[in-house]
Amino acid sequence: MRIIVQSKTVRVTQALRAFVRKQALKMLKHQRVIGVRVYLETVAKRSNDPQGTTVKYQVEVPGKDIVVKRQAADLYQAIASATRRALRQVRKAKEKRITTGRRTDNRR
Repeated sequence: MRIIVQSKTVRVTQALRAFVRKQALKMLKHQRVIGVRVYLETVAKRSNDPQGTTVKYQVEVPGKDIVVKRQAADLYQAIASATRRALRQVRKAKEKRITTGRRTDNRR
């Protein structure tokens, strides 16, 4: 599985890359995941914008890719939140594929 970490405004350190990798590897047990792209972005902190960090996951699976975008105050919180949401979406796609396959067999 390929894990690509990209950033516009944040410097991607080894610790950040390791955290993203650890989070992304959680998706391996659910479905055939080809690759994961993680886009990190931080905007300047303002008093009226407490959620200035954005994380976008693009999970490459057979069929349609799953795209998840989350915002949080901290970069690590945003990565963890996006991972949980991406896991739910991957699990949902897997269940839908299995259920659809069963439904077509039982209609006859």
